[in-house]
Amino acid sequence: MRNGEEVSARMGTVNQRGSSTYTFLGLAIIVVVVIATLSLFMRGDFMQKGPHPDMVAAEQAMAKHQWKQAIAKYDKSLKANPGNAEAYIGRSRAYVQLGDMNQALKDAVTAVEKKPSLALAYGQRGIVLKLQQKPDEAMKDFAAAVRLDPRYAWAYAQRADLFSRKNEQEKALADVNKAVASDPKFVSALRLRAWVLNRMGKCKEASEDFQKVEQLSPEDAWTLQDKAWFLMTCPDEQVQNPTKAMELAQKALKVASAQDGLIYETLAEAYFKQGDPLKAVEVQKKAIEMGSKKCPDGSCIKEMKDRLQKYEMTARQEVRTGYEILPFDSAK
Repeated sequence: MRNGEEVSARMGTVNQRGSSTYTFLGLAIIVVVVIATLSLFMRGDFMQKGPHPDMVAAEQAMAKHQWKQAIAKYDKSLKANPGNAEAYIGRSRAYVQLGDMNQALKDAVTAVEKKPSLALAYGQRGIVLKLQQKPDEAMKDFAAAVRLDPRYAWAYAQRADLFSRKNEQEKALADVNKAVASDPKFVSALRLRAWVLNRMGKCKEASEDFQKVEQLSPEDAWTLQDKAWFLMTCPDEQVQNPTKAMELAQKALKVASAQDGLIYETLAEAYFKQGDPLKAVEVQKKAIEMGSKKCPDGSCIKEMKDRLQKYEMTARQEVRTGYEILPFDSAK
């Protein structure tokens, strides 16, 4: 009996060891499978989150100002991923550059629908509405954009510009200050703040902002022409400097990568301020003919034509021809 019990005991020990071995192997297999599955999942997730090649190509085309090529790439990206809000935003940006505001708005609206938590989507829809002369609707979108992203400097600046155009300069200054606080090197925001301060009659503070802009972008045509216009139109006569303005306006024309009517208009005003209205008329006519991409709706052309009339009236010779100079008496 003792031998039988010993055999049974040994068999039990073997069975226990076998069970342990099988349990260990089973667990090992499960662990391997789990790790492999997680690895594949993570790899697939990473590939999904990585930028689509067509998105990358589209952004590269945007950087090179190749708007039509960018649209074609965004189209391909959206076929692969129809829910990609960023692609709709990008395509909307390209359409804006091409002047197709209807299609730009359509894509911006879709971007908001696809991803209502994305501040950039509201910002894009806002700028299209602004360019379509719908300031109230644009204001709402810029408000939504900064609510979603309190450091969205560009949206603050856009809303500030709308406030300034409504002559609500205090509100404009508050918003543009937030834009500059979020991005101290945001040149366009600094330029806008300078103009808001100028419209408030604070020429000295405006001049300080223009100096900052010059330091950040000294060879930029728009920086130069803006400073020139400021030096000719600032309400404070102590700040005005028509001679310096002429120098800056001429330099702006030289360094401009693409000619624009507003730069010519600044030069025309400089000629006018220096007492040469005939030259001002000549240059202003060229400005009107050229137009400007800075006002895609063409609104600035009316202002240009009004200013041309001012130059023409000043340049007109005051000659009377409708009255008799010679005496009426034939005997004379």
